[in-house]
Amino acid sequence: MTTAGRPWTQRYPATVGVDLRSEHDSMLDAWEVHASSRPDDPAVHYLGATLTFGQVDRAAAALASALQSFGVGPGDRVAVYLQNDPQWLVVMLGAWRLGAIPVAVNPMLREAELRHHLQDAEPSVVVCLESLHDVVAAVAEDVEVGTVVTTHPLDLTPDAEVPRALVDVVGEPREVDGAVSWRRLLAEHEGRRPERAPSSPSDIGVLTYTSGTTGRSKGAMNLHGALLHSSLVYTRWWDLRPGDDVIMGLAPVFHITGIVACLGVHVVSGAPLVLLHRFDTEVTLEAIAHHRATFMIAASTAFIALSNHDAVGRLDVSSLTKTPSGGAPVGRALVDRVRAATGWDLRGAYGLTETTSPCHLGPLDVDAPVDPESGALAVGVPVPGAEVRIVDPETGEDLAPGSAGEIVVRGPMVVPGYWRLPQESAHAVRDGWFHTGDVGKETEDGWLFVVDRLKDMINAGGYKIFPRDVEDVLYQHPAVREASVVGVADEYRGETVRAFVSLVDGARVEEAELIAFCKERMAAYKYPRSVVILSELPKTTSGKILRRRLRDLGTVPTHGGPSS
Repeated sequence: MTTAGRPWTQRYPATVGVDLRSEHDSMLDAWEVHASSRPDDPAVHYLGATLTFGQVDRAAAALASALQSFGVGPGDRVAVYLQNDPQWLVVMLGAWRLGAIPVAVNPMLREAELRHHLQDAEPSVVVCLESLHDVVAAVAEDVEVGTVVTTHPLDLTPDAEVPRALVDVVGEPREVDGAVSWRRLLAEHEGRRPERAPSSPSDIGVLTYTSGTTGRSKGAMNLHGALLHSSLVYTRWWDLRPGDDVIMGLAPVFHITGIVACLGVHVVSGAPLVLLHRFDTEVTLEAIAHHRATFMIAASTAFIALSNHDAVGRLDVSSLTKTPSGGAPVGRALVDRVRAATGWDLRGAYGLTETTSPCHLGPLDVDAPVDPESGALAVGVPVPGAEVRIVDPETGEDLAPGSAGEIVVRGPMVVPGYWRLPQESAHAVRDGWFHTGDVGKETEDGWLFVVDRLKDMINAGGYKIFPRDVEDVLYQHPAVREASVVGVADEYRGETVRAFVSLVDGARVEEAELIAFCKERMAAYKYPRSVVILSELPKTTSGKILRRRLRDLGTVPTHGGPSS
């Protein structure tokens, strides 16, 4: 394929070919090249300890043997309910050896959300942190899970020195009733190496959950071929090499961005990966300086926190020269602020769970333009293999360059659909084109501006929140009569959740109580940061609550009683 008709390819870095193809058929193929040729080289740096490729590979083989003893085989699911720990990589590699499918589970999910994920994916095994076992146990009666394996963050690195900021988060190892200990399991299966199951690019590499237009979480089927392609795109775009580069694994590895741009890039490039269990601003900056990290993708909220911390002034973080920002589009002011504080040069990255991370990346030779109409900063140009159209959301017809419409994407990175949801898959992916639900504009030379969303999804610091999830929890409170949730502008998170409620007759409740009620029942990034109590919520004549009117009330002060 030539560059004719695709002028943006002239902006590709020299290391990126117009047609990017992996030499491997699966992610495990890519991993085994490094594990066999460089067994003593550092693979993962974790809280001051280092695991070599050989150590990680042997642990993955032992875990595969253990999973096989539990009956796990090709196509079976293994749920991973962990933080950014090296066990994530080990479980992924071990599952792939058996032809099994890792299921990414957000460790912030609580009972109702975890129940849905496990009921949908039906994993044979759940691997979770010891500290999260209580949540798994609470849904055990409703979910058939054959085996639960619990692990402590330091199980693979017992000699690690935990920073003071993370001591309470990491906690002490403990035995968990009703679960199998990771430590005992790997000791029992040490040295065993099950035969590899056959694999192909069309096999599912991981199930990652997203929220769709109905509000129900759906398992996106990210294929091995897509994971390879996207990981290779990042690797080649920033020319990541063992010996020259170190990957700072800041993005959550239960999210498609972290799976690809942290774990996947590590597997494909062979560059060592730094993991820190949980994000802490000062600990992250110290790790960047100590390990001389060169590559890191993060949401704008993380870059804001890092660039504003006073440790920037006393630490040398100049090694970090390869810094895409994903999760949500960044603005020019943020790019300039981060550059002034740290020297880091943020580049746009746009993609979705269904595009297996990037379908657009920011060229390295020029700053991204700003759309004069919306003020949006361009997120980048199409990556190799990505075909992009801007269409009329009603008719599906292509729109002229510069016109706003729905962004649709086709290419090797696009999922074939959602797990066991054929109708929703057919609606989202039509003739190979994924309909993103995002509104954007594209210039003739390929720059994409994301200016709005068709869906009501709220994007808070890169986390996608469907309003109905929050509304369903609010409706559980006895004082709430009606509830509607919208996203409002937030300087730090990009957007944050604001709830509007009306109360049942005679009821009184404080805003703080409603916020606390939600916080106890859902993931930390989802609960509303403010609640506005109104006597009535605005509605259409048919009784449908008008979210657009509520968005216009963004400046209404919050208070603890019904408004007049």
